[in-house]
Amino acid sequence: MDQGMKKILIIGGDSFIAGQFIKKYVSTDSITCYSRRPTGYEKEIVVKAFRDMPVEAFSGFDAVINFAAIVHRPEVKDQELYDDVNYRMACLLAQKAKQAGVRQFVQMSTIAVFGCASRISETTPERPQTYYGSSKLKADKELVAMSDREFKTAIIRPPMAYGGGMAPGNMLRLIRLVNKHIPLPFGSARNSRDFINVKNLVEFIHLAVEKEVEGVFYPTDKVPYSTRNVIEEISRQLGVHTINLPSPSIFLKLVEKVRPDLYQKLWGDVVIDRQLALSAIGYEPRYTLEDGIREMVESFKRQK
Repeated sequence: MDQGMKKILIIGGDSFIAGQFIKKYVSTDSITCYSRRPTGYEKEIVVKAFRDMPVEAFSGFDAVINFAAIVHRPEVKDQELYDDVNYRMACLLAQKAKQAGVRQFVQMSTIAVFGCASRISETTPERPQTYYGSSKLKADKELVAMSDREFKTAIIRPPMAYGGGMAPGNMLRLIRLVNKHIPLPFGSARNSRDFINVKNLVEFIHLAVEKEVEGVFYPTDKVPYSTRNVIEEISRQLGVHTINLPSPSIFLKLVEKVRPDLYQKLWGDVVIDRQLALSAIGYEPRYTLEDGIREMVESFKRQK
């Protein structure tokens, strides 16, 4: 093994972002992953429960990256379930890593810890509005407290990731919506939202491991976009003409009152302070919205 090659243990290797990370860095690092479902990766260990991994499983690794989580699902209304996986299990895994002599633990978190904040800076209060965000925040705080000279914890809080083929989530829903060839109500959407191309995200994670950093990080694409920008780019990549109608203010007020979560995702602002986002470890995003949506649309067309 090359002297400079990192030994990385990935937990949750069957998650989308972990798969993208492994695909990009399998040739440059010694990566072992623990998954709950087999993905076909050669150095993969399938287990029923990550919490049952013995301390010995962490020995000999430079860094552990924890991708395992229960993501936000509106139908799941059990705070204990979110806390058990996203908070208690994450802290247990970090404790085992520390005990085994691992030098760095990287935790994948979320900007959902800020709830409905439209501007995120160093002074923005953390006020999660969902069980998912709340459980992630509890883990973040405890993991930061575990950091010391011998054991560094890095918390990564990205906005919505897209690209890399069929990234699950709202971007894929928008592609399906545009493909229906129906008029859409985003003509007056001049909002500003940060996203991150998953290729930018995995490069950021890898740089965080390379530099063995600690602290809380907010990687994003270079610039934010409006929902209208996103719809227009999807339409261009699909090769369809989309009629984007302006939304009457009374309609928007109704949506904001009845479905504030939906309003926030489609018409609200979520912008991370540029200094906070881009200069933390010297990473410059290389991939754009156009790149990511092109990949997603190509995958969408193939699956159709």
